[in-house]
Amino acid sequence: MTEVVSSTSPDHSIGKIDEDDESNKSVDYSPGIGIFGRYPLISLAVFAILGLGVGIGLSYWDPDTASAQDSKDILIRWLGLLGDIFVRALKCIVIPLVFFNVVLATVEMVKMGKASSIGWITIGVYAATTLLAAIFGVLSTLMFAGQYSEKTFPEAAAPIIKLGCSDGTFLSESTDGSLSCSNEGSDEFGIVDVSNYFATNSNPKPSISLSETIYTGVFHKLISSNIFASLASSDLLAVVFFAVVFGVALGRLSSKNKKSNLYEIMVECDEIFIQMIGWVIKLTPFAVFSLLVRRLGSDRNLGESFANIGYLFAATIVGMVMHMIITHLIIFPIVTKVNPVKYLSHLTPAMAMAFASSSSAATLPVTMKCVESTGRVPNNIAKFVLPLGATINMDGTAIYIPAACIWMAMLNGITPNAAQYIVLIILGTVGSAGAAPVPSASLVLIITAYNTVFNQSGVPEGFAFILAIDWLVDSFRTMLNVMGDSVVSVVVTHFADLQTTKDLKGKEESQA
Repeated sequence: MTEVVSSTSPDHSIGKIDEDDESNKSVDYSPGIGIFGRYPLISLAVFAILGLGVGIGLSYWDPDTASAQDSKDILIRWLGLLGDIFVRALKCIVIPLVFFNVVLATVEMVKMGKASSIGWITIGVYAATTLLAAIFGVLSTLMFAGQYSEKTFPEAAAPIIKLGCSDGTFLSESTDGSLSCSNEGSDEFGIVDVSNYFATNSNPKPSISLSETIYTGVFHKLISSNIFASLASSDLLAVVFFAVVFGVALGRLSSKNKKSNLYEIMVECDEIFIQMIGWVIKLTPFAVFSLLVRRLGSDRNLGESFANIGYLFAATIVGMVMHMIITHLIIFPIVTKVNPVKYLSHLTPAMAMAFASSSSAATLPVTMKCVESTGRVPNNIAKFVLPLGATINMDGTAIYIPAACIWMAMLNGITPNAAQYIVLIILGTVGSAGAAPVPSASLVLIITAYNTVFNQSGVPEGFAFILAIDWLVDSFRTMLNVMGDSVVSVVVTHFADLQTTKDLKGKEESQA
């Protein structure tokens, strides 16, 4: 089993790699404390298995009294406290860390004259991998389509009301059709919405168009009307875009041979946040246990959830495995000449964190440390590609959107045709970019894609089944997203024709 070593801090200038390495040699990014820190991967595996066992055990605890249920809820809440604190601490640090990282990375690329080319390469590679993911999502679902079955859903009951009288009785209809306040006869009355008042003035089922999804999910979030509000609300896409523009401006100022005190301040701020992230990452094994216990233990119908939607879950996992094998284990080494197994073995801490938190944003600091520890990606590339990937690269979501839509269609007696499969691939590719890097962000995209492709409205019948297991599918989606970001960072480095961190260190040692 490969052990993660402490990575060096980000090099803010290619020519100053020795200086920056010396300033951060004391920072240890290995997850775990004491003996757990000496064997981080073993520790993560042990605590993850313990979390799964305790969580599943608690899910089968079915209290028979309200007092016992309260006791179970309190126990799960306290067991999940450390995980909650861990995720909150990461979210507190990750936004300013991303801002400084992206700004400094952009400044370095502007100085090298590669900011534009690296930006377009990154977007192009992310788009290609997401398109492949959506295709695998459709193919894997077709493999299980024969196992999907149609389900008959009961019609919604007509609205019934009772009209109370002042004496405590209800308005009732007697056998002769007369109305009076009494306890005899029928006291239930139906509502006929003749003027459609309730249909137009009550809260309707959500029905969001594809245009609105792309507009608000991508372009509207891209440009912030208040960058401080975006920082406070953790709007990662707006923060990354602003940081890129800010970095280009700061890089051009620095390229004019003007000394920038702001740049030096941002370098120090970046180092401070890196030190803080190192402290938080020490809690990773314990946090993984806490998060898994809370998530699994609070599900009261774990077995029933899987019984209703098991084939969709299997199709989704198969699609993810197909994507990993073809994209990460075949295409990736062919393009970059990098051993994929050796490279991916460094990502185990990030995978564990992704599974436990279901958030690409919360996992980002751990991902960056893992990628840096490989020595395959220069820090200025990692600091640019990984934060951007956490916002727009959602391979797991691109797989799940077509898979879930096809499953719901067949559940409702709809057989998709070839044109609808193609549209689902397109929607999975485009729509996934608008998903926020937070847990369960793809649910609204599934409803939107389903209604768009199959000309429906509102919440589809059977969506409750998807909602029941989304927490688990979301964990696997996040793992694939994080893995995809890490792989793309190497691909971008390859296409940008930049030397890797290992090559730079080798050259420095040979000149010494």
